[in-house]
Amino acid sequence: MRIDPEHLYTILEKLLVAHAPSGAEAEMDALVNDLAAPIGDAVWQDAADNIIIHIKGQSDAQPVAALSHKDEIALIVKRVDADGKIRVQPLGGLHPWALGESPVEIMAREGLCPGVLSIGAKHVSDASPAGPLKEGQPLKWEDMWVETRLAAEELARRGVRAGTRVVIARKHKILWRMGDCVCGYNLDCRAGLAAIFAAGQHLRESRPAQDVYLIASASEEIGGHGATYALAQLPVETAVAVDIAPVAKEYGTLNSGDPIIGVKDRRGLYDERIIDRFEALAGAQGFGIQTAV
Repeated sequence: MRIDPEHLYTILEKLLVAHAPSGAEAEMDALVNDLAAPIGDAVWQDAADNIIIHIKGQSDAQPVAALSHKDEIALIVKRVDADGKIRVQPLGGLHPWALGESPVEIMAREGLCPGVLSIGAKHVSDASPAGPLKEGQPLKWEDMWVETRLAAEELARRGVRAGTRVVIARKHKILWRMGDCVCGYNLDCRAGLAAIFAAGQHLRESRPAQDVYLIASASEEIGGHGATYALAQLPVETAVAVDIAPVAKEYGTLNSGDPIIGVKDRRGLYDERIIDRFEALAGAQGFGIQTAV
């Protein structure tokens, strides 16, 4: 199997810019369905908003699943203050230092509303919100708000309320290439989705031994709810999650062509039999795997 990197990047570029905060993934759903249509023998969306792609195999061997999530870390409106400041909380593992004062888009009822994360004026003393931050105090979401230059009444008219999702502005979600590497705000987990779509195209053309279910799972960033539901409904015993992995000294991992396979994380152990199988398959194809705890 050979993956055309330019084709992979073309898919990835489309996926990266789609807005899909957990629980509000309709824009991404439309794109995933378009990409899935030529791959699957059947494609459907289940009750938990996962999109399932079924590729039929050549035998009745035990089916397997590969999944990658379609939602992204984002923000959710906590309240709108009387002066129009929109107070937010993270939706998933998003940290204020990772965004800073970035342009955002508010997914209002009447369409996207532009805004910017703000902590106010900088040339100030400790009496202002930004003052203590200048002395090294950690930045917290409670220090920030989304500024839109709209009154609270206008925001309400547009349907901005507690629960409205806020996402990083689309222009900051494009694919950025640096030599032999690529960067992008939503590589977690759009890179995984691009990979399983590329693999799915190959499987459709060269039928696998058993049925394969490719899953674009929902609401992963807030607890893996979609994947838990999907795997409980499908007739599979083996499932592989395709995701990004950290390159860090603490794990002994390198940024290379050898995939990183998790052995243990803070939630538990992964199946040693599957990891051994990965290692044997990789060795037979002339590359290795990196295991990480």
